[in-house]
Amino acid sequence: ILNTIDEDDCTECEEILEELEEIDGEADMFGIDFVKIASIDAAKKYDVVNIPSLVYFRKQVPVLYDGDLHQHDKIITWLTSQDVFEIKNEIEEVNRKMLDKLLEENEFITVFFYEHNQQDSIAALEKLENIDSETDNLDITFVKMADSRYAKKWGVTKLPALVYFRRRFPSIYRGDLLSEDEVLEWLRKNRFRQPELNIFMYALIALAVGFLLYTAFLLQCFKPAPPPPPQHPKQS
Repeated sequence: ILNTIDEDDCTECEEILEELEEIDGEADMFGIDFVKIASIDAAKKYDVVNIPSLVYFRKQVPVLYDGDLHQHDKIITWLTSQDVFEIKNEIEEVNRKMLDKLLEENEFITVFFYEHNQQDSIAALEKLENIDSETDNLDITFVKMADSRYAKKWGVTKLPALVYFRRRFPSIYRGDLLSEDEVLEWLRKNRFRQPELNIFMYALIALAVGFLLYTAFLLQCFKPAPPPPPQHPKQS
């Protein structure tokens, strides 16, 4: 929830509210609701000094926006940034719009597709949240989504499921979601597999190019001398 704290009879507040209404629809697409309140008590409660102010609440935790409230494009960028929406030691919930944004901005993403109030999903989520901080150390963004139709887009046919994305290319985990060590090892292997493959491929290409250059050099060195031109009869 995004909360604007303002005062009555505040001209600047009205101007900012009009500008914020321009991004209300876009924020809603990311699952962010706008509300406003004119309350000095609320401002004191959340340590808000300047009026008007913008406060973002995620799981009841307030985050104060310290930028220019007239630049609504920067506000929407701030609201959808990972620094704001991430919660320590908890896998963050995202919708389709937010996941698409994360896939565009991040090279490594892991998504836990699940169902609400489903026992297998609840049990798996409890286990996976134990390794959330370790995936951060691997530079893997870990999120969750309760959207079975969107999961099918990536080849998921049964929930719960875990999908690892590398540059938007999905890999589905086929092991036991209740085994934290197996999941973490699978993520670690996927995280570092491609760089190793790239190094190997570059080495093969370098060897092939070197071999071709060496062969061309040998052919040039041992190239037979051209035969002398035929002598004209009069010269004979």
